[in-house]
Amino acid sequence: MKNINICPYCGAKMKLGFIHGDRYSLKWIPEEKDKGIFLQWFAEGIKLGYSIEAFYCEECKKIIIDGENSTN
Repeated sequence: MKNINICPYCGAKMKLGFIHGDRYSLKWIPEEKDKGIFLQWFAEGIKLGYSIEAFYCEECKKIIIDGENSTN
């Protein structure tokens, strides 16, 4: 991910880290296609993989990810 170290929401410095999935790959699903937690495997969405780089802002509690940096 491009070195994003300043939060675009509040301007504070962000920390680099990772979001890891357990048994299943992470997937972003648009609200109108979300079928709930039990039917999520059947919903169309953007597969993010099992681990994705993310920046976290401790000030405003936002997490920013870049779908290009997912690891399958």
